[in-house]
Amino acid sequence: MRLFKAILLLMLVVSIVPTLMVGWLSVSHTRELLVRDAQELAQERVKQLRLKAEDFLGEPAETVLGLARVPGFFQLSKEAQQTHLASVLTQRREVVALTVFGPDRQRLPGLQAFSKHDVPPTALAGHEERARALLEGIDGLRYSDAVQEADGGELVVTLAFPVGEPAQGYIAADLSLGSLRQMLEQERVGSTGFVYLTDRHGHLVVGGVAGLGVDVSARSPVAHLLRQLERNPDTELFHVGNFGEGRDAVVAAYTVLPEAGWAIVSEQPVAHAYLQVGTMERRILLGLGGAILVAAVLAALFSRNLTRPLKGFTQGALELARGKFGVEVDVPQKNELGELAQTFNYMSKQLLAYDMENRGLYESLEKGYLETIVALANSIDSKDAYTRGHSQRVGDVAVQIGRELNLTERELRQLQYGGILHDIGKIGIVESILCKQSRLTDQEMAIMREHPAIGDAIIGPVSFLGAVRACVRHHHERWDGTGYPDRLKGEDIPLLARIVACADTFDACTSTRPYQKAMPLEKAMEILDNLSGAQLDPQVVTALRAVLAKQGVRLEGHRLPVKLAS
Repeated sequence: MRLFKAILLLMLVVSIVPTLMVGWLSVSHTRELLVRDAQELAQERVKQLRLKAEDFLGEPAETVLGLARVPGFFQLSKEAQQTHLASVLTQRREVVALTVFGPDRQRLPGLQAFSKHDVPPTALAGHEERARALLEGIDGLRYSDAVQEADGGELVVTLAFPVGEPAQGYIAADLSLGSLRQMLEQERVGSTGFVYLTDRHGHLVVGGVAGLGVDVSARSPVAHLLRQLERNPDTELFHVGNFGEGRDAVVAAYTVLPEAGWAIVSEQPVAHAYLQVGTMERRILLGLGGAILVAAVLAALFSRNLTRPLKGFTQGALELARGKFGVEVDVPQKNELGELAQTFNYMSKQLLAYDMENRGLYESLEKGYLETIVALANSIDSKDAYTRGHSQRVGDVAVQIGRELNLTERELRQLQYGGILHDIGKIGIVESILCKQSRLTDQEMAIMREHPAIGDAIIGPVSFLGAVRACVRHHHERWDGTGYPDRLKGEDIPLLARIVACADTFDACTSTRPYQKAMPLEKAMEILDNLSGAQLDPQVVTALRAVLAKQGVRLEGHRLPVKLAS
């Protein structure tokens, strides 16, 4: 049904009615864009003003805070402390007063400095009063509300902060807001807009609407700001939008200076902020005539773009059927085909994720199996110091032989398990026989020869080791049929068991045992050649010789110190 609507739309595109609809949509969309642009402009304006205001407050505040970083400030002599205070006043002209208080929040005699020589008593008293008010419950940098000094003096704000942890004392400073006031008063928002700075109570600090302290909380943007602060006092607020109604409607943006708790507000009447909207609407209407001519071309392109993606879907489906998960179809259209492509790509990615997850789970499970198998083999080898590591080595050599015989990865894995577990049945042999240092008696040998059957019984209930049972049960069968426990002969012996038998014999020859020392590789291979066709499969012995040759071992002369790769 939706495809039918798309084809119907294609027919309507060549007519005048849809073109007019597109024009109307374009006008609506352009209006939204221009409104958004105007709001973004207001947003960017307050962002820049906030950065400037933070610099106006932050740079002198950072200079004053530098006193807290003076090593042992309160242990310095009074002359040295006065020198530091004077240095701050010299570095930053915005700092107009400095006072140092002791840990009891009482002013320290002689540790007060002003940028002016003649400070009226009222200004001095006001500075100390604001500083003491800030020291109540202070645990970091705090700012007071902005005040106008008596007799038309400077617009200042007081900051205070503790020094040391716990506090060894406190420092308070008055910062002049003259430069900040000048900057905001010079800021223009179009021909009729303005910006201003309010404190946390909705009272004007500086700006273009009135004087200091005037209550502007009733202005729509400020009222909205105060409501937001009441709900989320610790949130860093930022907002832009239309406020008010009728003639009082404005496009405004505000943001909060977090440390001082002040807000910068930008206002501009809606009629002036959106002046370009009407202009652009007229231009778009003039372009509708040309859009009618373009409609016919769009119809042809639409038809082409409708059928082209189908080839991509077909090819992608075939790739998925072949197991190539993760393949994607590139359909940039924003229609039903585009949605279908997104769904197809999502499905393909999900299949890839599931495949990778399953592979990881399988590998993790297989690793756990192998670790368990190695632990079982180690429990056998630990009973006899001379055979420690024997099972692991047999598994490694068996895998090398199997790789030389071009066995599959599954068969190589079974060889690894079979080599490690081939002597698992020795768990059931008493240690007096298993660890005996001298030659076994016939009766003891008969008991020892029971270990393949015991091992087969042990791993029999473990389903995933079913293919490994042949290695455990038949690794002592002989090529000539005289082995045990089943006296199998020749190729009746499973291939994996024949490989493990060869690897077992090879490791027995090249390892030190109670009854023999480790043999050189030449001697070991000479013994295996003699056993070939009698005890061992000739083809397997030949494969072992090829493995040694690939490892760089020359059996005709001396052998190199090369270890078989695992």
